[in-house]
Order: sequence, then C-alpha cells, then structure tokens
Amino acid sequence: MNGEIYLSGEDVCKLLHISKRTLQQYRDDNILPYIQIGGKIIYKESDILTVLEQNYIPHNKHSV
Repeated sequence: MNGEIYLSGEDVCKLLHISKRTLQQYRDDNILPYIQIGGKIIYKESDILTVLEQNYIPHNKHSV
C-alpha cells in the first residue's frame, strides 16, 4: 500500500535477531510502532528502519 512494505512479527524477529517475547516487550515499551488489524499485528518496514537509525551508535575506532 502506497509503496510501504509491511512485515509480520516473524519477519521483524528474523530481521532484528530477537525472540517473539522481546518483540512483545518492544511493543509494550512503545519502542516499535505497530498496526493491529483485528487480531493480527504488522509493522511498517520504514518504522523499523527509523527506530534503528535513531538508536544507532557509531563504532569508535579510536580507543583510549
């Protein structure tokens, strides 16, 4: 829809290398936005990428 890619919970778990329980906790803690339609929960790929970008910590090549 409108060029947006929607992911299932299983897809997000595979993408982020997390468990279903961790994904549930991210929803409960409002870390990952989601859409609930009936009993099904889906995630916008762009929302997942935004959260990753906002929480990115660059690797510091110069260690003391």
